[in-house]
Amino acid sequence: MAPTFLNAAVAVAAISTLSTAAPVSKLQPPSLSYKRQSYNAASSITWGACPDGFPTSNVTCATYVVPLDWNNPHDNETIELGMIRIEATDQENRIGNLFINPGGPGGQASQLIAVAATRPALLDPEIRSRFDIIGLDPRGVGLSTPVECDVETYNRRISFFPETQEQFDDLVNYNKAVAESCRQKSGRLIDFVDTISAVKDHEAIRVALGGEKATFLGLSYGTQLFSQYAQLFPDGARAIVLDGNLQHSQSESSNLLIESTTYESTLKQFFQWCTETDDCPLQGQDVEAKYNSVLNKATEAPIPAPGCDDVECRSDVTEEELRFNLQSFLISPASWPSLGQALIDADDGNATSISSQQPLAVGSAYDDSYLFAGTAIQCQDWAHGSTTLADVQQKEALGVAFSPLTRGACQSYKIQTSCIGWPAALTNPPKPVSYTGETPILMVNSIYDPSTSYTWALGLHSEIGNAVLLTRNGFGHTSYLSSPQTAQIENAYLLNLTLPAVGTVVDEQM
Repeated sequence: MAPTFLNAAVAVAAISTLSTAAPVSKLQPPSLSYKRQSYNAASSITWGACPDGFPTSNVTCATYVVPLDWNNPHDNETIELGMIRIEATDQENRIGNLFINPGGPGGQASQLIAVAATRPALLDPEIRSRFDIIGLDPRGVGLSTPVECDVETYNRRISFFPETQEQFDDLVNYNKAVAESCRQKSGRLIDFVDTISAVKDHEAIRVALGGEKATFLGLSYGTQLFSQYAQLFPDGARAIVLDGNLQHSQSESSNLLIESTTYESTLKQFFQWCTETDDCPLQGQDVEAKYNSVLNKATEAPIPAPGCDDVECRSDVTEEELRFNLQSFLISPASWPSLGQALIDADDGNATSISSQQPLAVGSAYDDSYLFAGTAIQCQDWAHGSTTLADVQQKEALGVAFSPLTRGACQSYKIQTSCIGWPAALTNPPKPVSYTGETPILMVNSIYDPSTSYTWALGLHSEIGNAVLLTRNGFGHTSYLSSPQTAQIENAYLLNLTLPAVGTVVDEQM
């Protein structure tokens, strides 16, 4: 049930590219909790020291109380939102507040901003100079009142590709058990973590910060968050960048087909790249044959992962898990050499690198919120209408037919199966975005994005209307943190509202 690509892996990939030692690890949030008290909108936000584990310089943190249920804001149920800020270094020429969301759902914006505070190369110097950069953790996530669930229940191994009625029943019972544990530990919070609620939270923070128009940069799932913000609060935005786009209006089968085929097409690009380049340890070999060899061995028996201990990652890997986990390697081309080595190792009987791509819950409210809140959010946002074994097997057949290498394994598939039996209502069902704002939106997508398909970008672009789509002829999930030439164009828009010419294509592949 771990989110795979709409995700915070964007931040993780960027961090790993810049440094092998991330400055933020095993963070503990402040004492935030679901609570009952009267909601009174504060006029301002007070910034102060951040919790232990965050950088001690260059950042400040704050909390802010909002209603649990925005439809009933005065029913005395509230939660706290947690956020982190890097202040603009040139206050005289400050543009305003820049909200960045790294994806997920469930990604901790606070972690990305904390890393940016200690790794100057992550953000353009002028961006740091002229914006107060804010990482507001969505409700349920990170420094905000977190969704908590039972770790042991969540970590139980389950198959999302059931072949028998018994396996299907086991899957549904697992989903229900996880949800029940979340409700016991988090209360009614799991009923109110949909993206529309998070949108209203962002607007409340914008107003509490003084009401000036804000600038938004959404990566991956952040494109859904900020495109729905644009729909609800078109006058609140000075500028919006949507990078790695989700189209929140497709049918279940369309999402499966779109995402699984873009994953597979990117995997094929990896095969070709790996065969032809010296950077890949499989250079000159039949990489697809190596991939199939690994899958065949995992089908016979799970491949051991001796570097894992079933605490942070599983001590062996099944064929199904391999197909899910390899998608994470494709998120950043910087990880492609590692994928080549991971296939060599797995074929030799050591799947540790592949297993580590599927994190397990570890008992930290901050770290686990990526997994727990990610599940709760996606079950309130994305349709999951399957109710029978036949329903799921028909989706499996779709994957086998059109994505034979990966057999349809992708986050859309996992959402549609892991949410079967989830008790919270589908309160933010898929539908087209309607945008009436005067501010043109900049959309960005790579052609070979293994997670958020270029197809979704084209579809969302047609819905928004008042937007320019910048295409990157390249690989990888999102562009801002990994593609300097594309990021330069994005920064020109963020800083000066300068849009690229319609139809611009950036040829930046690796």
